[in-house]
Amino acid sequence: MAHSTTELDAERIPALPHLRSASRGEHFLDLEMLAGRPLPEHRYEFIKLCVAAGQDPSQVGTVPYAVAEWTEKLALAFAQHRRWPENTLVQAQCLLTAASLGHYAEDLCQPLHATLHYDGRAGADGKSPRSGIHEKVDALPEKLKLDPQELAKGLTPAAADSLMPAILAQLRASNALVDSVYALEGELDNLESPQVRAFAEERARVAAGFTAGLYLRAWQISAAIELPEWLKR
Repeated sequence: MAHSTTELDAERIPALPHLRSASRGEHFLDLEMLAGRPLPEHRYEFIKLCVAAGQDPSQVGTVPYAVAEWTEKLALAFAQHRRWPENTLVQAQCLLTAASLGHYAEDLCQPLHATLHYDGRAGADGKSPRSGIHEKVDALPEKLKLDPQELAKGLTPAAADSLMPAILAQLRASNALVDSVYALEGELDNLESPQVRAFAEERARVAAGFTAGLYLRAWQISAAIELPEWLKR
């Protein structure tokens, strides 16, 4: 799973123009662009909302829908694993799908993936100044060498009863931390800063718990899936 989590960022290289165009918006949602409008349950309803608001959906971003859809893809893979538990191709499908879900889930927990101010405070034109803060925040878990075992210690995965409301609640929670991120902007290069480490650890633990909860929810959904007769493995 860890081996495959970076695959979705590799999709955005210039040599893959169609894939780059389609996948770019899957990693974020600039919540401010919708001016408080409630987000609908499904992707195409969201696209209609953006159009009605005069916004380009690819610029607003679609990460909540990526998270919900990949959770259900994982549920489908798990349902096949329940039927064919020894099938190594099905096992690989579960791992690859979980890796993609984990990538998008953890994007959603990074506050700068939930805001118009994703790489420096946006100007009146809504454009980012490309200050470099986004990359610095993304890199903190690696640069601080956060220990996965420590991050997971004491976490108990909780599967939400209703998938999209839980995803949107996490999105809003991330967006609420944008000012806190910018308050740390001058310290992000200081890996000895207690405030920087505390922020990185808190976000990483939230991301770990959120991701695990989605995995658990996918497993629960899979128990009720009736696979079609034509699906053979």
